[in-house]
Amino acid sequence: MFTSLKNSKRAIGLGIALIAAVVLLPAMASFQSINAIVNTHYVVIKSPIEGALNGFSKMPGQPIEQGEELVRISNTRFKESAVNEMAVEQKTLAERSLGLQRHLKNLQQLQKDLQNRVSVHRTHEFLRLEEQLAQAKSEKKAQESLIREQQLIAQRNALLLKENFISSAQSEAAQYALEVTQSRLDIFQARIRLLETEKQAVQRFVYLGEGRNDVPYTQQRLDDVRLQITEVAARLRENEQRSADIQWQISKERDNMAVSREVLLQSPSKGVLWRKFGSNGTEVVIGTDLAHVITCEHLFLDVAVPESSLESFQIGKPVQYRLIGTNQWLTGHIQAVTGSGNNLQDVTLVAQLQREKKDARIFVKIDSSDLNKPQENLCYAGRKVDVKVPREWRPSVWLSRVSSFLM
Repeated sequence: MFTSLKNSKRAIGLGIALIAAVVLLPAMASFQSINAIVNTHYVVIKSPIEGALNGFSKMPGQPIEQGEELVRISNTRFKESAVNEMAVEQKTLAERSLGLQRHLKNLQQLQKDLQNRVSVHRTHEFLRLEEQLAQAKSEKKAQESLIREQQLIAQRNALLLKENFISSAQSEAAQYALEVTQSRLDIFQARIRLLETEKQAVQRFVYLGEGRNDVPYTQQRLDDVRLQITEVAARLRENEQRSADIQWQISKERDNMAVSREVLLQSPSKGVLWRKFGSNGTEVVIGTDLAHVITCEHLFLDVAVPESSLESFQIGKPVQYRLIGTNQWLTGHIQAVTGSGNNLQDVTLVAQLQREKKDARIFVKIDSSDLNKPQENLCYAGRKVDVKVPREWRPSVWLSRVSSFLM
């Protein structure tokens, strides 16, 4: 009996040791945590205009395809006051352009008339100077003939005076008459030079003469009309350019109005409609959140771990995980590690991990294709998971921990 009792104690002790080995050895070989969730980021769909929602029939949790219509926003209270003001201004500019065109046409006609009058005046002045010049040359020629005649008379009188056929008074009178005729010849020559100078000036559109301006009044009017034509043409070009600019602004504003009257919002990616803010008929303003969309292509595990064990979680290290309620273990890889001091929340995360203040976090990249129909299961976002990470055997670390515990 004593031997049987002794054997029973040995069996019980061996069983306890075996149970301890089964429980403790895996824990010593790997780190295991159930404070972990499947997580991802969401994309916010905002309203680009103000208006009422229409066609917002998708429900949260339903899968959506990339480019699929989510909602329409219609703005029935859109005002066209800006376009109407620009249209009125363009009409005013068109009327002004029409008036400037008529004014420019009248000035151009007046310019033609003045040019004809200037041409007639110049032709008449040129012919008048030609006639006066011809008359002066004829008088000069006649005066030269008279001088030659009086020179002969003076010579004959000098011979007659020597023979005492005439008196000295008669001879002096003939000489005086010759001098007068020569003076008249000088006057005609000076007049010819003056007329030739005036003729050359007329050829250069300059009119000389006592009591005259350098150009006639018609020419002055013509110059003034040319300046007015240049000014009116410049104003007309400026007016037409302004009208073209306003027409472009009206076209641009109407395009913007067409966009602002109704907007169709589509899903930016394939995934799941996670949150929905509003329904058909809801009035929204610019920048209002309408929906949150998540994609199953960028899933990761958000895991809480003791900060004292961070040395075991290296970037790229393989991690085993399984969804709570399933038996299949899958593999992921550590993507990032952060300490307990990083308490800032990422508001774009679909789910928030509840962890202790002293807990650190690791982020494990997983392949969504390993999961069963993730798009139909809300991408498993927020689902609890069991995580195992292989430990590295480091005797020095274990000894330091035991010594610190004993001391």
